[in-house]
This record gives sequence, C-alpha cells and structure tokens, in this order.
Amino acid sequence: MPFTVPRRLQRLDPSGLRGWQRQVLLLFAFVLIAAPFVGYKALNDKQLSVYDEWQYADRVHAVSNGNVLMSDGELISRWGEFVLACRGIERLSEPPPTPCTMPPEGQGTPNYAGSDPPAYFVATGLAAGALHKTGIVDNALNSGRLIGILWAGLSMWCVWLLARTLGANRAASALAASTVVLVPGFLQQYSFITPHALDIPVGAFTALAALKYLRREWPVWVLPIAALTIAGVKGSNIVVAVAIGITFAAVVVWPGVERRDRIRALIGGAVLTVSTMVFFVGHSAAIAATRVAEYPPPGAFIKDELAWDYVILDSARFITSWGEGPLAAPGAWLVMAMCGTAVVAWAGLVPDLTPYARQLAPGYLLGAVIGAILLDVIVFVTSQQQFGVHLRYGLAVFPIGLAFAALLLRTRTAIGLAFVALVLYAAMPALFSLDSIVA
Repeated sequence: MPFTVPRRLQRLDPSGLRGWQRQVLLLFAFVLIAAPFVGYKALNDKQLSVYDEWQYADRVHAVSNGNVLMSDGELISRWGEFVLACRGIERLSEPPPTPCTMPPEGQGTPNYAGSDPPAYFVATGLAAGALHKTGIVDNALNSGRLIGILWAGLSMWCVWLLARTLGANRAASALAASTVVLVPGFLQQYSFITPHALDIPVGAFTALAALKYLRREWPVWVLPIAALTIAGVKGSNIVVAVAIGITFAAVVVWPGVERRDRIRALIGGAVLTVSTMVFFVGHSAAIAATRVAEYPPPGAFIKDELAWDYVILDSARFITSWGEGPLAAPGAWLVMAMCGTAVVAWAGLVPDLTPYARQLAPGYLLGAVIGAILLDVIVFVTSQQQFGVHLRYGLAVFPIGLAFAALLLRTRTAIGLAFVALVLYAAMPALFSLDSIVA
C-alpha cells in the first residue's frame, strides 16, 4: 500500500499554508523581529569576536571590494590590519585607545578563512558592500555585521518550518524560532561576522528535505541540493549529514516499515552521503588548485597523535552546554528539553507524531555524538591538528532538537512558561554582567 500523508497532517505542512506569498511575509516578519536583537549587539560589541571574526571580516570586505573568490594563502589586507588595531579582539586584548593609527607594515598574516567555502562570504560581502557604498552604513565592519539580521531572520523561518513539519503547533513553532535571538549562543552567530550564521538554515533545510523526501512530497534531487548547502557553507556542517544519514538507516531497519519505503530510505541515504562527499572532495580539490601560498597551521593545535580520551569528551559539547560559562545551567535546561523530547519520541511515547518523526530522533541524538567525533578525526587526518569541537560546530543539528522541544509545548501554560524562561535567559548577561560568549 503506497504511503500517503493523512489529511489532518497535511494541514501542518508549511508549504501548503496559503502559498509562497505567506511564507515570504513570514520570513520578512522574522527579519523584522531579529533586527533589534542583532543590530544592537552588532553595533555595540566594539571588539572583534575571538572566534575568527578578524579573518572572516577581512574576507567579507574583500568581496565587497571585488575580490569575490579569495584564494587560500592570501594575507590579511591592510584594511584588516587597521580594523584589528582599532578594535582589538575580545578576551585576547584590551580595547585599543582611540584615535587609532594604521600599524606599520610587517610580514603579514595568512587569512585562514581562505580555505572556507565562499557562499557565506560572497552573499554577505555583496550585501554589506551595498550597505556601505550607498552610505546607509558608514562603517565597513558594521555593514558586514548588520547583514546578520537577514541570516537571523532566515534561521528563525527555517526553524519554524521544520517545527511545523515535525508536528508542533504554530505558537510552539514560533517560540522555537525565537531561540535564535534569545539564546546567547545562537545570537552571537549573527551579531558577529561568521559563516556559522548559515548553519541553522543548512541543518533545518537538510532535515526538512529528508522528511519530505521520505513522505514522498519532494523528489530525490532535493537531497543533493541539501548536500551542496552542507559542503558549501562550512565543513563542520557534516554533522547534520551524519544525523540524517542515521535517520535514513533507522527507517531501513525500523519494524513495520514497508519494503518500498525501506528502499526509498536506502536510496535517499546513499544519495545524500555520496553527494556530500563529492562536494567536500570537490571543494578541497578546488582550494588546493587555487592556493597562492603555503602557510603553517596554528602551532598550538598541531599534534603528533589523536588523543582519543579528549575526542570522546569533546562530543559532549554537542549534547550539553559545556563551554557556555556562567550561562551553563539554563543552557542545560534547553539542551535537556531538546534531547529529552527526542528520547521520548524515539520511544514512541509522544502522541500523534507525524510520519518519520520517530526515526529522526535517533538521527538527531546519535548524529550529535558521532558528528563531533567524526570532525575530530577528519581535522586530524587532513591537517595533523586537534582542537576543541565547540558548540558552534554543532549548530546545524540544533534545529532538529528545537523542533522536538517544540513538541513538548502543547498547552498555553507550557508555552507561556517557556517564553518567560527564554526571555529571562536572554536578559541574564545584561542583568548580572555575565560573559555570554559561547565557544
């Protein structure tokens, strides 16, 4: 008997909510909601983020000035040197005195962002260039940061779509989407310049593509598009490919699934896996072919051998809030809500689940754990380095967890309490002078 989506569940499908015009308006609304949150921090956090914003900002500025495809091995520009002299880097240096002056010329610093995929930098650079050159924003760095408003709105919209597709109601889906600007670890990806700003949309789209493919709503060729977004934004996004691959495997071995649906899942898993690997290998080959200079990796990360005890502990960063400093306790509550709901759904204890939601749960939980280990191994094998796999490297899997957490919120009381908790969480850094920067 062919698989069909029940009429009641079709009403939950966001693609059928009065057409694409409604979705465009919803996306615009999320951008407006994100604007004050992202804009305030982008303009008021004067120092550069310790998490590579200096390199990322320089690459975005290069795109704004016509160097669209930066080659690996290029040096930080004189503009980048001036920005560093004027702003400094948080946690690494005190804010420089003003007025600042251009530093003397030296040997130059390699821009390590040159090896990253170009998608984020090209999109952000072109948009930031338009803001700056038209005079709307008079500071080039702030122009790049303010484009994060668009990426935050896009992230909120994608979380909304995934939560609705998974079966959450509108209010719960909206609350899940609001975490993008209310959880400090998420918000900082949009107020600074970083390609991690697109991780949540990549993860949500990949999960959405898998669900709709399994439900026979989207064709198989959508999966290579998802693979392209995974490889085309940031290498760490391979964690969501692992999660969805496990989901497809769960469908194949799940009791009671019809043979034709098992075969469909097997094909989907193979297509996503092969496409992701092809795009990753292709990007690596392109980087190697266009590299303009060799440079040594940061010496602090070079290791003679992989420390497996550290690798295992590292994976905990994806499923706990370890590394979130003073905000660890409320952050752990959010993580427990995400993982707890997934466990309950996996066990079949959540009523009225939409098709394939149960199989997505082991993909999310196991993918988060295995994904971190895989990243450690890939980095060591390709570059002889080992460094901490921080929360931001797992951002692509969090939309799935947020969508599961939204399934918990089935009453007005639950939604109200969750909203109050999120608002208090967002206010904690300002109320108690806490460091909200998350690794």
